[in-house]
Amino acid sequence: MSVWTRYKDRFDLRGFFYVGPAFIFLLLIVIFPLFKVFQYSFQEYFDRSFVFTGLMNYQRLFSDKLFWLSLKNTFIFTIGTVILHLAISWVIALLLNAQGPNPKVRNFFRGALLFPFLFSAPAAALLWGILYQPLGYPNYIIEQLFGTTINFLGDPRYALFSVLLVNLWTSFPLYMILILGGLQSISKSMYEAARMDGADWFQLLWHITLPQMRTLMMTIIVIDFATTFIHFDLVWTMTKGGPLRSTYLISFFLYQRGMQAFKFGYASAVGVIIALIVSACVGLLIFFYSKRGEVKA
Repeated sequence: MSVWTRYKDRFDLRGFFYVGPAFIFLLLIVIFPLFKVFQYSFQEYFDRSFVFTGLMNYQRLFSDKLFWLSLKNTFIFTIGTVILHLAISWVIALLLNAQGPNPKVRNFFRGALLFPFLFSAPAAALLWGILYQPLGYPNYIIEQLFGTTINFLGDPRYALFSVLLVNLWTSFPLYMILILGGLQSISKSMYEAARMDGADWFQLLWHITLPQMRTLMMTIIVIDFATTFIHFDLVWTMTKGGPLRSTYLISFFLYQRGMQAFKFGYASAVGVIIALIVSACVGLLIFFYSKRGEVKA
């Protein structure tokens, strides 16, 4: 029997015809552009052509103070967003999953809490830009309580946290729904058996709910981290990186170098560094998740 015959008997080659178009599409829109960005990061655009410059773009990048400032702001923005997303989405999902006395009220809030997710980023930015004005409702409440107002978007001390809250408001419904779906997929018989053994609410949460939601939570963290790290539209619409670059993110740095200064090689180097950072952080998250699973097993 030939090698080809053994190979054909072992694998159904028809499957390659099904995944082939998807793989070619992925190759064209993801893998090939990534390769070109990596190639351009060692070049620079001069006189309508790319010229090889070696590691010059990376040397300039690592000595650029604005790059490090944008990276610091991005990590603060990303980590804060992920933590608050998890905390708020968990609390709301647990409340919505509770068996209350009136199912109609619970179903109403399930639908109403999805409302912020319907806003596009520019629309949410314009709405909250108005609310953050001195005569807006947040400042009205603060003035009634403390006798003063806050310049949410004009004060460097508050600007990054202010735009973080808007980003949180627009995107938490997605993670809330994912967590709620995960909670409802857990078998009720597990809770009933634990209650018969005398388990209280916290023990049910710690020993049943959290372990059953572990894989979903890791998926949410990875998606949230990767998407927030390259966040652009909402913060750019609200502050454009100000005041005093307190909300200046790494995506702004990339945009201005590539699309405004037309330093395509330099911008490509920034893109490569962003891809490496996101890949490394996501890889570490998955590594610790798998190691923790091995220890528990």
